[in-house]
Amino acid sequence: YARSRTSEPPIQVKNRTATRQNTARPLYCTAPVLRGKNLKCPEGVTGAVRIKVISPESSAEHRKSVQRQFDRLGIPFDFFDAITPEKARRYIHHYDEKEFFLNSGRHATASEIASYASHLALWKLCGDEGRPFLILEDDAKLDESFLSGFPVVEDQIMTLGFIRVSLPAAGNAVDVHRHGPFRIGYCRRVPHLALAYAVSPGVATQLADAAAIIEEPVNKYLQRLWRHGQPIFAVRPPFVQASMHAHESVIPSRSLQKHSLSTWLLLAARKAQNAILRTAYNVSFAHSARRSDGIL
Repeated sequence: YARSRTSEPPIQVKNRTATRQNTARPLYCTAPVLRGKNLKCPEGVTGAVRIKVISPESSAEHRKSVQRQFDRLGIPFDFFDAITPEKARRYIHHYDEKEFFLNSGRHATASEIASYASHLALWKLCGDEGRPFLILEDDAKLDESFLSGFPVVEDQIMTLGFIRVSLPAAGNAVDVHRHGPFRIGYCRRVPHLALAYAVSPGVATQLADAAAIIEEPVNKYLQRLWRHGQPIFAVRPPFVQASMHAHESVIPSRSLQKHSLSTWLLLAARKAQNAILRTAYNVSFAHSARRSDGIL
């Protein structure tokens, strides 16, 4: 979970050869969390979904901003101490360097591994608690429509499993649910960023199991529907956006490096392969939903 845009070297992980046997230690955050101060859920918000905000312990300004926003809305939440790059090395034992490069055009940095580990830890925790989570990063800004949109997500999360609630909006989504001004749609092409989303405990466990090997940044992992097998839905209009602190949270070295022609061709082939797999998943999902008289 980065706090600097300065470049950093790729993470060094022993035994880089990928294996499908998950021997990594459990990803649990044992650090204490901070709750909203004696808050009760406002009318319309059931409290069925726990709100977790990923934030480094040292990010005092970010935490103050988040605390003010939730206090103003009257909604309880927890801070989840982000896993640091130093501690991430203790948790991450399966990093496929070759696959990561093919999927992103570069090698993973320590901050990317730490960010991945934080989301992975929360997925495991969500599954263990058996209760849906709304997961946000601490550079999120809550819109005024949060109190109206959040109950819609609470109502649908156990049915749909994973719902994005943040910008960028899913412009190509196929509507599956409407409630007042809000629509929830299936994302045929999942937008970038993992800024804010709701996840059910069953889907959280599924995501964690499929993520045992790091082959891409966490946001790209969520985009690759065929890898984890979970349809991604998005609420529109989204009620969370990036705050003014977002520029401080950019994971370094996102830009693609210059490559030789042979490497460029390999990356282009992977991009084409991903497009084919995405299309095949979308077609399969649509057919499956129609056969079962489902949501599409």
